[in-house]
Amino acid sequence: MKKLHFFAFLLAPFLITSCIKEEEPDTNADILEAYIPQEYLKTDPIITNNSVEFRVKSNVDLTNQSPIFILSPNATIDPINGTVRDYSNAQTAVVSAQDPKWKKTYTITFNVDELSTKYLFDHAELTDKDRYYRFYTTGSNGDKIYDWASGNSGYVTVAGNKSPNEYPTTIAEGRNGGLAAKMQTVYTSSFAAATGNPIAAGNLFLGSFKTNILNTLKSTKMGLPYSGPLPKKLRAFYKYKAGNEVRNEDYDIVPGAKDTFDIYAIIFESRSKDNFLYGDHDFIDPRNVAIARISEAQRLETNNWKEVEFPFEMVPGKTYDPEKEYVLAIVMSSSINGARFTGAVGSTLIVDEVELIFN
Repeated sequence: MKKLHFFAFLLAPFLITSCIKEEEPDTNADILEAYIPQEYLKTDPIITNNSVEFRVKSNVDLTNQSPIFILSPNATIDPINGTVRDYSNAQTAVVSAQDPKWKKTYTITFNVDELSTKYLFDHAELTDKDRYYRFYTTGSNGDKIYDWASGNSGYVTVAGNKSPNEYPTTIAEGRNGGLAAKMQTVYTSSFAAATGNPIAAGNLFLGSFKTNILNTLKSTKMGLPYSGPLPKKLRAFYKYKAGNEVRNEDYDIVPGAKDTFDIYAIIFESRSKDNFLYGDHDFIDPRNVAIARISEAQRLETNNWKEVEFPFEMVPGKTYDPEKEYVLAIVMSSSINGARFTGAVGSTLIVDEVELIFN
């Protein structure tokens, strides 16, 4: 027995070495987190598959910034963390995985522009290896600003070889030419259905999306910094067609149910961190100040463009101070209960314009 133990002891290092040699190098090349001094920021950095946006206060010196990035395990970044650069215009950084064949170029921007009060959705680009569309606006210095986010980056995991137009959020022809935002409720996959996620409603919202596998409702981070007067109304132009059968999270038909869409806006109080609403907010967050939501009577099926306006209503007990900083979330979905994985496959909402209306 002692000889056997001794033989095993001698053999162990060779076995360990063999296991290490067989282990494949990491292929992930992602920026997971981004940091600059907290006092510079209006909101948490917005990180997408190939961009990082810092929304900063107007008095920040953009010519002398040195952000720090947390990367995928064993990945490296060029230029190295802490490099001082001029971010008056967008800069790029290349993240390389442990396996050097895998690289990703990130566009890094510092944005001091105030939030727009009108969006036309005319600018969209393919991202994540041309898998899906995302919308952007253009800043005062010409940089792309990714105000709008969707759940497309989460849908990638079940999309297989689907085209960009088959994703939950994509593009359509606009009212007066150009583009519009198209949101459609789609079936995910048999695997996702078995875990209670059978459908994915198309959505679009001001904010960012970062997949949270343990709680998908925590993936959506709604809201961007807003300052100025309190809007009177929210206005939008839309088309809508409901799918045939409403199904719940178990993919069972909901008898007698009819799908519909949702468009709403919430202005809520700003705080130093976690300056957003999750997808499970249910309109009851204690920070909420004013809410504008399309009414049931206004949610109509229509093949023609329909203009709709609905007012901002103050939350009881709350006041609005135009001198303070707030956060604005505008949210649209092709299925009103899509966040709970309930809706009708085929429900389609197309929106061409969203605008805040003031007195």
